[in-house]
Amino acid sequence: MGEIFAPYKWEALFARWPDILAAFGTTVGISAGALVLALALGFVFSMLSVSRFKPLRAVARLYVEVVQNVPLLLQVFVLYAVFPLLGLSLASFWIGVLAIGVYHGAYMSEVVRSGIGSIHRGQFEAAKSQGFTYLQTMMLVILPQAMRIILPPLAVQAANLVKNTSVLALIAGGELMYFSNSFAGDTSYYGPAYGAAAVLYFAICFPLSRAAVYLERRMRSRRHVVTGDATEVLEADGAEVTPGTHDLTGRAAAAALAGGVTTMMEGTTSLVPPVSDKGRYLTYAELYGVDRGAWPDPAHGSYPRPRKPRKGHAKRFASRDRRRQAGGARRGRGGRK
Repeated sequence: MGEIFAPYKWEALFARWPDILAAFGTTVGISAGALVLALALGFVFSMLSVSRFKPLRAVARLYVEVVQNVPLLLQVFVLYAVFPLLGLSLASFWIGVLAIGVYHGAYMSEVVRSGIGSIHRGQFEAAKSQGFTYLQTMMLVILPQAMRIILPPLAVQAANLVKNTSVLALIAGGELMYFSNSFAGDTSYYGPAYGAAAVLYFAICFPLSRAAVYLERRMRSRRHVVTGDATEVLEADGAEVTPGTHDLTGRAAAAALAGGVTTMMEGTTSLVPPVSDKGRYLTYAELYGVDRGAWPDPAHGSYPRPRKPRKGHAKRFASRDRRRQAGGARRGRGGRK
């Protein structure tokens, strides 16, 4: 063991520290580019996978199934050896960015899709009743809520992405693993070569894995459920909403949505739309007796608070749950059957 990690071998390794830094920088650069591409593909294909149009869902499903069921190494070799035959030659750096980004984009798409699927379907209806487009619904209502669910697994995927850059050593990618193989082959100093590579990979991946744990704990600890009479606090004109995750019902949900709570809060907001006595989702005009007009106001970049409801509306909506609870209590005492 002492001979494997002899001091003179480490001296030979550190004598090539410019090459080590260059390889480390290449690994970080490939990882950063692939991560950006993977996130973009993940969010795009996740939204396609929950689209109401079947062809778009089929495209997203095809992408995920093909990429996930083909080894990453094979995808790298296709870009490295097959594409030049078609007249499409790429540098090793961009082969790594493209192959690893596309590969992990499929996994991130599934992560984001699961986060979107965890949001109550009523959130889509609440946004639709307020006149939101599909893209606005996703960007302002659904994805902010889903972030507390998808951030931890996304951090794990980012760490896996960094580790998968090591496959580029087989195509002379110039990253850490390629340098380690080259140094070990030239000097037969395998211990320092692979030991240094392990330490540098750990230096990148360990913070990402700890970030995943931290985000998961933080998202869980900041969840607050607001129900019953407590929702009236959020309906007050000018009331401040504390950062966190809130599950709102009835008029409080519409007030939060129209008031731009999703853009004001550090956390996320879960909205359940107000429903009429006939089980139909109420629109902004029906709820407040006014037309939303030019809302949202693009000049301010957010959504103004709704006007105070007409007289009688607040009493009818605020007391509905209390009347139902009172009726259930009477039935429990043997009163009304």
